[in-house]
Amino acid sequence: MTRHKIQRQVERILDESRQRTLSIIVQGQPDGLAETLRRAAEVAMQRRAITVASDLLPAPWRPSQARQAQAAAQRQQKMKVQALRRSGAAAIAPMQAAAFIRASRLARRSEAGGQPRPLALAGAAAMEIDRDDLARLPEELPGVLAIFPNRRVPVPPRLRAKTLPPEVERWVTHAWGLEDVGALSCWGAFDARGQGAKVAVLDTGVDATHPDLQGKVVGFAEFDAKGSVLKQGADQAWDADGHGTHVCGTIAGGRSSGRWIGMAPQAQLLVAKVLGKTGGTDEQILKGMEWAVAQGAEVINMSLGGLTFDPGVLDTYTAAMIAARAAGVPVVVAIGNDGAQTSGSPGNDFFALAVGAMDVQGRVAAFSGGRTHVVETSDAIDPRHLPLVYAKPDVAAPGVHVYSCIGKNKWEHLNGTSMAAPHAAGALALLLSRTAAAKQQSALLSLTGWDRSDALLQLLTGSVTDCGENGQDHRYGHGKLSALAAYGNAVQLGYLPAA
Repeated sequence: MTRHKIQRQVERILDESRQRTLSIIVQGQPDGLAETLRRAAEVAMQRRAITVASDLLPAPWRPSQARQAQAAAQRQQKMKVQALRRSGAAAIAPMQAAAFIRASRLARRSEAGGQPRPLALAGAAAMEIDRDDLARLPEELPGVLAIFPNRRVPVPPRLRAKTLPPEVERWVTHAWGLEDVGALSCWGAFDARGQGAKVAVLDTGVDATHPDLQGKVVGFAEFDAKGSVLKQGADQAWDADGHGTHVCGTIAGGRSSGRWIGMAPQAQLLVAKVLGKTGGTDEQILKGMEWAVAQGAEVINMSLGGLTFDPGVLDTYTAAMIAARAAGVPVVVAIGNDGAQTSGSPGNDFFALAVGAMDVQGRVAAFSGGRTHVVETSDAIDPRHLPLVYAKPDVAAPGVHVYSCIGKNKWEHLNGTSMAAPHAAGALALLLSRTAAAKQQSALLSLTGWDRSDALLQLLTGSVTDCGENGQDHRYGHGKLSALAAYGNAVQLGYLPAA
């Protein structure tokens, strides 16, 4: 059955492109991928009965768990990342050893000797391949779970606000979203400002010299279209468009303009430049994810994507997102700017925390995407769980008239789900704040792997303010982001100390 599915994927790639040489991503089968997809399908089935977001909150934390979890947490996390790399490398090995690959005409366009370019985090590999060779690939290449086109990903549009409504103009001390989602209250009530939390931003880069971001960019890497590192180091940081700088400002910016702009102003930023002026590729983004996890990111923000109507199980980014989650790193993604009944990849992936955009009056923006996805057939999911139905986005956050830094000592109000996603990433950074009390007593900081990423996402989605239809819907997701409620629930359930 898998070979037939792969053959269909190949036929689709061939039908949709007339080029002689095609760029593809070949998905291997890392350890645990099938089991994770099975569990995800079961969770999706259970969520159909949920009508109150608070049902998504994690179970209360027990002191006995804390004693066990705090022992060698950092060492376990390092081992977890190493195990993920080994699993990904093992999944790629059959492709690299295949005589068919080495003998094909892709050799002159891929790595030396015709080797596929490894995407270890995803357990996948990218390559350029001749049309005739691609048609033979399903029969010749062992250990393949799926074949995807290595798509071009456009630069997200900088949707400028032509006029500001009075409700936005009156916010002169801080960006309106910070108060709307309760970030300011987290600062005052819990001294949580993102201290020590590491957030990776995969975007157009960053202007690390902007006064609102100085000293906050602790890592930078620029990737080319084939996933190779062009520049590395915080002193090499630059932004091709300004979009990435705006996103970084909403996560960790200060108040150099006279207004606070960042959700978690004491968080640290790891920035992967995966988009240039003309966009990027899926391969670039996957390499950026791999770099972010290896650099110790605790949250990944991807305010990027491309329009698609395909459900995201199993999609180009699924295995990488699963691996990131297994390393304890939730992935926050913008849902897209093409309006109702649309969504973007990778925001529509089942394992992404997809974020839609709201305005200052609490209304979902007309451009904000969202739809229900139906997976009718899948070799990766047990037939008894099909059809698999899941909705996106997961939450909604401020994404209209969002004030942040734009580069070259400038600030600007922008619109987009790109602006909404960093509010959610910043809220996760607040939960990971190394406050004086949290360093000693935080159960959340002692967690690793799936336990940490699950707890973070459950606290965030389970603490929203329900809007629109009862339960999850296409516009608000489960509801409006509330960083204060998430922190308060974390305290009440024993994951964070009260002070």
